[in-house]
Amino acid sequence: MADFQLLQRLPEELLQDILERLSKHDLSLLNPASRWCYRVATPLIWREVQLVDCRTLHEDETDDHDDTPFLKKLLVLIRKPWIASCVQALEHRCHLPPPAIFHELPRTPLSGQTLSVDPRTTKLVQLAVQHMHKVHTLRIIFGHPNVNDALLRCFFDKDRKHTTPVRRLWLENCRFSAGCDPRIESHPLGLPLELDFAGLKSIRFRRMPIQTGHPLYRRWGGEFNHSRGSKKACSLQDGAGGSYTTLVDYMNPALDAAGIPQFSNDGTDEWDERGSIEHLLEPALRFDGLIFEHLGCSTELPPQLHDLQMKSRRELSRKAYRGPYLDPINLIDRGYGSAVEGIGWLNRERIPSSDVALTLLGHASDTLTSVCLDWILADPDRETSTPRAYIDWVEMFNSFFGLRFPHLKALQFRNAVVRETLQPSGLFLLDEAQIWCERGDGREPWRAPQLTCLKFMEAHSKLRCLAWPMDAFFSEKPLPADINSRVGAVIDNLGRTLEDLRVDTLYGAAGEPHSEDFGCQDPGARERRRRFISDFAAKMTKVESIKIEGGVPRDERREVIRALHACPLKKLVMIGVCSPLGNTWGAQGRDLGESFLEGESDYLEAEDKDAVYSFGSREPARPPPDFVFQPTYGWPAGPPMIHTIASLHADTITELKFCGYKGSPKLFSPTPITTPMLSALKYFHSLETLIMSMWLSTIFEEAPRDADIIKYWLDARSPQSMSLVRTVIDEEPEGWEKELRTKFAPDALAWQITSLVGPFLSEKAKARKGGVHVRASVCIGEWGGIFDIDLHIGKGSMNSDVCLSYKGPREELEPERRRTKLESRRWF
Repeated sequence: MADFQLLQRLPEELLQDILERLSKHDLSLLNPASRWCYRVATPLIWREVQLVDCRTLHEDETDDHDDTPFLKKLLVLIRKPWIASCVQALEHRCHLPPPAIFHELPRTPLSGQTLSVDPRTTKLVQLAVQHMHKVHTLRIIFGHPNVNDALLRCFFDKDRKHTTPVRRLWLENCRFSAGCDPRIESHPLGLPLELDFAGLKSIRFRRMPIQTGHPLYRRWGGEFNHSRGSKKACSLQDGAGGSYTTLVDYMNPALDAAGIPQFSNDGTDEWDERGSIEHLLEPALRFDGLIFEHLGCSTELPPQLHDLQMKSRRELSRKAYRGPYLDPINLIDRGYGSAVEGIGWLNRERIPSSDVALTLLGHASDTLTSVCLDWILADPDRETSTPRAYIDWVEMFNSFFGLRFPHLKALQFRNAVVRETLQPSGLFLLDEAQIWCERGDGREPWRAPQLTCLKFMEAHSKLRCLAWPMDAFFSEKPLPADINSRVGAVIDNLGRTLEDLRVDTLYGAAGEPHSEDFGCQDPGARERRRRFISDFAAKMTKVESIKIEGGVPRDERREVIRALHACPLKKLVMIGVCSPLGNTWGAQGRDLGESFLEGESDYLEAEDKDAVYSFGSREPARPPPDFVFQPTYGWPAGPPMIHTIASLHADTITELKFCGYKGSPKLFSPTPITTPMLSALKYFHSLETLIMSMWLSTIFEEAPRDADIIKYWLDARSPQSMSLVRTVIDEEPEGWEKELRTKFAPDALAWQITSLVGPFLSEKAKARKGGVHVRASVCIGEWGGIFDIDLHIGKGSMNSDVCLSYKGPREELEPERRRTKLESRRWF
């Protein structure tokens, strides 16, 4: 108690500095120690709140989306307004992994119309938000649609007074059309009708459809939504190299197979029980009834909920139903126009999500400083959609670039993953748009406005961060004379202001070539990328961070680095399928001595070993003082990528990141060429962080053991697990258990990474306090899960390389890893 009394005497600023260094677990232990501890710890415990559901067994039935955990949190916030007033950041997400970007996200409209359907859940969200006056950050990541609506409409309620406005809004893998529609006539669950987004400073739309109302999902087939009580199970990726099984509602190419009512011919408000809404929602409403019954037994529920539970199942079903797709016009486009006119109340979305997004951005334009469209799915299916759909898609981008943001500092469009995320071909940031479309009705072809993007760039002269497709800065043709000076002025200004530059191209399935000098399938795209290097990158002088992602050939990556020779680069990121550093496996992977799956060794072009060994023993040559950049393409005998980077930027670089598993250094028994390829790392004396992909062989007794290894890693960090392999003793015979413990255990991996990477790092960098943070990313599992092993390599008492600390292996969704990644996002 004397220690607590001493703490109480500290100045408030020092006390806060001490307490903020404690983990949430430590604060939870401190909280009940005394009244004073409760008072000082509670605000920190509740400063960030997550609303997450769980999986529960109800009466021999499994509810994959039980809201009980976050309903209990909401009840605390309602009963104790002073705790609610401590909340500064709120996040809502589903406990299940979000849809995988390649194979799942393009197939789900994210409707989830059986999730969180009880109106009492919506009311609890509404009541809790009324007390959360200081929330400045709202994140919805794969949230339940009804909860999404309640959070968005309540936090941005036009009549919400005496509160801190939400400054940062992150929407990912979610449905937001109804939640952000700024003006509606009525809401079935009584949510606010008019919204105000003024005050927002940062918006991130990530991994979700933003559509003009035309179908996006027909190309894939097998569309689905996550469900409660469905009889249909689906195997989906778990984000850790494997899969999990959950219940889904499948949808046929036109309508939700279970949810769209079939109205009688006489037009009366009746429907066929074979596909009724009530039948679809009955399990979810039953589960919610059990949830609130259990809550009512353990605590007193707010009186505002009493009348809501008296509604009939039929009325509750009508209020809960959302419609199967993201935008109402989809049904019309699919030939169901007459049905939609008669059942308009069924679809809560009234305008397309593209219109909602643009309206939201327009309302917040006076205060926005950062706008990020990160892998949004907007591209209609060109093979089956109408000319109108294509024109509307292009107009969506034209409408965005018609907006003005007086304080904009960061603009990001990232598109490198799947075709649905691409921008319209012919839309150029610093050139005339070259987009036209036959109307199909005999009229003149429709043409897009030519200079919308350039006018936008001219109007935003304070940009410090820019992300844009590498092949969409310029067309392959010379700039027209009448805009040449205008483009030059924009580039000159960015040369003085731009600090963070990110470019990408669509990933290739097999990997990236050394060069596209020969055998190029799209010479126009190659010319556009190279124009970016010569006419844009070479004129930058302040860039501190560069990210190059997707299917960019290795020689063009190298030339981007050379073009930025005048910039004080601190952070360099290269991401691809093949290792950006070079191929350590040999031609077609023959030097690795591993067996590959079909296609796994494609694009593994041979390195010039004589050149790599020759340059590997030399110090990187610094450019002369009068160096003038001239691009050279191809991949002749020359220095490895690390040498080129070191020759220009070794003095300023603090972080290097090279992701791409094909050809990456092998963690155990690396091939001989690995040493000269990485040797120039020792010249990065300011290096603080090194992140790189590594190849981890999982073969034992001629069979892959990925699943066993992943399970061992997950068990090793779980305090509840009782299935760890037994301790290995010297007398124990060789076997798989010993292989796991001696080769794949976290401490064994940390030691191996230290032994492999440590000798390449700068002695000066390793001698700093804390050493060098090294993250090795390995890709294993049936679905290619990415696991990271984080460690710090420093110097020991005998001046040897030592591992100062380590964490992992951790997948992206591991709680601490996930939280760190969210919080470290720049420009949010």
